[in-house]
Amino acid sequence: MSESENVFSVATPEFADKVLDASRETPVLVDFWAEWCGPCRQLMPLLSEVVESMNGQVKLAKVNTEEEQELAQQFGVRSLPTVMMFVGGRPVDQFQGALPEGQIREFIGRHVLSEIDKLRREAQQVRAAGAMDQAMDLLKQANQQEPGNVEVLLDIADLIAEQGDLDQAWEILESLPVDAATRDDVKAFKARIGMARSAQSGPPEDELRARIEKDPKDCEAREALAAKLAMRNDIEGALEQYYQMMLRDRAYNDEAGRRGMVDLFEMLGGEHPLTRQYRRKMFGLLH
Repeated sequence: MSESENVFSVATPEFADKVLDASRETPVLVDFWAEWCGPCRQLMPLLSEVVESMNGQVKLAKVNTEEEQELAQQFGVRSLPTVMMFVGGRPVDQFQGALPEGQIREFIGRHVLSEIDKLRREAQQVRAAGAMDQAMDLLKQANQQEPGNVEVLLDIADLIAEQGDLDQAWEILESLPVDAATRDDVKAFKARIGMARSAQSGPPEDELRARIEKDPKDCEAREALAAKLAMRNDIEGALEQYYQMMLRDRAYNDEAGRRGMVDLFEMLGGEHPLTRQYRRKMFGLLH
């Protein structure tokens, strides 16, 4: 069977270079086969055809287990054909037996990055290195290719928020489709941005505390203080302020106390001890 840049045989001495190291850049599918194996002869042409059709997004390395028994033993191959996917220098997935083309494409698709995913990953890398403008350019490229891609929009909103433009980040989150807006991670992100927007405005913390000490029913001060506490990660302090608002005036600002607690529950997750503790306290006031 003809070989190419993307479909090739590999022996033990070159396995590290052509499979392990190469998989750090491009996923490598490894087909462990043998001449006597009927299903192997059925599967290999199909694997080759699928890989060639993907234009370099994945490579196929063929290992003849009769000639490379050491490799087969090293990776625990006990039945043929065995097909392993290598990503980042290690095997991450596998299947045995001859699969139809649709299932092969589905298997490969779980590990092959789309062009959008590549742009997102590159943006994350340059952002981590402090190149914010370059990261934004990459995300804008991804957004131009797929304007409705929710993950790209979330990346953009997150980057914009980090740069301080919370209002624009909020607008992006508000524009998301309903199925995305109801995701737990999106709700937590939105709660975080909402808290940050509130914390940016209003009087300093010591002034708010003085107002509350003078008038414990000052829910406006408590709401502003709760946002500031949440932003410096004093989540329990913020929850307590929202609880005190509910205790004193449940209807204040369209039930701001209850809404603030629910936002923090989203940020913490349902199983967090503070979520369980304050959810019980909130329900005690509601029922």
